[in-house]
Amino acid sequence: MLRVDAPMPEKAAQDSLVLRVEISAEHADAIAPRVREALSAGASDGSLTRRELAVAEHEARLREEQAELEKRARLLTEREAELSLTGEPTASERIRFAHRRQEIELTAQDLDVREQDLRTREAEFEADVMLREERIERWRGELKHLKSELERRERDLAEYVDQLQDTLSPGPRLPSPPGIAELRRTA
Repeated sequence: MLRVDAPMPEKAAQDSLVLRVEISAEHADAIAPRVREALSAGASDGSLTRRELAVAEHEARLREEQAELEKRARLLTEREAELSLTGEPTASERIRFAHRRQEIELTAQDLDVREQDLRTREAEFEADVMLREERIERWRGELKHLKSELERRERDLAEYVDQLQDTLSPGPRLPSPPGIAELRRTA
């Protein structure tokens, strides 16, 4: 689209001609080389030429930067593909793994402490059971000894009673006294 604005005729004598041109984006690329030529030919002091060179240098730098960005993007894509194929963890995954490993080690240490405590308690319990069994066996032995002592005394007492009856009464004998076992049954 091309539009030209010119000043009003009564001012034409006083003002110079001002020409304003609007160009659509589609047509700008088509006329860009001609505009450059016209500007470089019409510039008497060289400022336009310097500006054109600066713009050209800037465009060259932009192209180089664009090429560098494309190269980095390609390398990044290749690296991502490598990582997905090799299964190698990323930095964030390695950090997560390190934290998890630390938690597992702490848990393992806690379990080791608990296991040691449990083994100590189990050993104490077994020792206590063994001491009780030994005490019970000792008591059984003492009871057997006391029982045999009691039976011996019962026999001695029965013999003594028999001897007393023989010496005290020349007549018929009294029945023998009951033993401890018989006394226990009647009580």
